[in-house]
Amino acid sequence: MACITEQDCRIAERIEREGKGCLIVVNKWDTIPNKNQQTTTYYEIIVAASTVEKERSRRLSTSILNQVVQESLAFKSPPRTQGGKRGRVYFCTQAAIRAPTFVFFVNDAKLFPETYRRYMEKQLRTDAGFAGTPIRLLWRSRRKMEKDEGRKQSYCHHHGRAARTHSNLVPRDSKLELAS
Repeated sequence: MACITEQDCRIAERIEREGKGCLIVVNKWDTIPNKNQQTTTYYEIIVAASTVEKERSRRLSTSILNQVVQESLAFKSPPRTQGGKRGRVYFCTQAAIRAPTFVFFVNDAKLFPETYRRYMEKQLRTDAGFAGTPIRLLWRSRRKMEKDEGRKQSYCHHHGRAARTHSNLVPRDSKLELAS
């Protein structure tokens, strides 16, 4: 009986690293008694390869994706740290296809251990598919400082826009009209 070789492992690692789909076919043609059955087997291989490509190229809507994530969170919450902090997922979105890439926006990515990340990947696969293709999960922290910077940018942007709007207004016959 043949075993998985070191070369097989390197190939599998490269497939995963590059986000390629994979279909493993075992060649045992000598065990097929009916030669007409070979045509059926070829067809099944082509169908399976097509399915893997469709899975690689599939995009989930953010609402469906977040439903899967919320159900996963309800079933198993992220663990608490020694300090009592717990990771919180704000939302998730699919950022890319070929390989399917999902971005989790969370309070602090450090609060999600590798075991919980694997759990979320497994739940995505169980509930949403993606057979035969690696999926990537990216975890983005949302820190207080980033939130404050976002407010400042929004505030400045708002005032900058308001200032431009006022500069486009010129008095004409004691009324304000938009300058062309």
